[in-house]
Amino acid sequence: MILKFPINNYSLFMKFIVRTIAIVSISFVFFSCSSSKVSREFSISYNSFNRLIKIPLPTKEQLIKFNADINSELITVDKDGKKLTGYPTHNKIFLEEIISPVVVPYIDTLKKMKPSQMINALALFGHEIFQTYFGKDFYRWSGDIMDLDDPQIESIRYNKSYGLDCSGFSAMPYELAVYFGLLKPEQAVFSSKGFELYCKSSNVKDIGGREETSNNFRLETQELATLGREISSIPKGGSLNAEQINKLQAGDLVGRPGHFGIVVEINSQLYYLESGGSVVPPSGGNPYKASEAIKIFAAGGRLTIRRCLLD
Repeated sequence: MILKFPINNYSLFMKFIVRTIAIVSISFVFFSCSSSKVSREFSISYNSFNRLIKIPLPTKEQLIKFNADINSELITVDKDGKKLTGYPTHNKIFLEEIISPVVVPYIDTLKKMKPSQMINALALFGHEIFQTYFGKDFYRWSGDIMDLDDPQIESIRYNKSYGLDCSGFSAMPYELAVYFGLLKPEQAVFSSKGFELYCKSSNVKDIGGREETSNNFRLETQELATLGREISSIPKGGSLNAEQINKLQAGDLVGRPGHFGIVVEINSQLYYLESGGSVVPPSGGNPYKASEAIKIFAAGGRLTIRRCLLD
């Protein structure tokens, strides 16, 4: 995919540079990273702890319709007068047909929870159900749960119907919370509807789509790196100290332009989840102890930990 940006438009040019770097860095993570830094002693499998939202065993018919090998269709869309050709995702069908029937019986319980714990339950559920249907590593470039991103013509699993990229996964519990009426958009700037309100109130332009177009307020890593408020920062090669660990809560996002993941809580301990990346896939797709995950993640560059929920 070749994107042309006017060089005198600095913000658009930098958006292109960050997106290009993200493709290269994610490809490197998938094909070149060493798993020697990842130790199974810091991971935990889903069958070893209780989850709020129970996932039924998929039927044969469901797995025929929803699996990692389902190809998308090549389409051309007219967007702001530009013709864009590529392969769209169909994650919203999975949301409507599989996710929603599982989550709806838990809505009343989720409404009674603190926002951070509700996001925690949705993050764990989302990670587990995508693994259940699409495998331990369900990464799909430009995949988001609402199918807001443009059809794509390159990068990892770009022609597949289902899967989430790192920002699509990190934002997913917030998207689900707004979708099911558990949070108002203004409470969840890490969701597309929350980001849309932020853009309109702050006079920020959404320019993450192909060919300088809007990305329908679908969040990308360069936007996650500026939204919410910074809880902590970790320098390249650094790790969390005790004070920083104590500041963390479920639902915090961890990353930098190029890659993001999310903090969750399991058995009163903090863990880390991601789609793609150098920690969770090498651990067998399992949640990984947050302090150790962030140390591995920070080996590649400075990180920030960000929050949009109340403390």
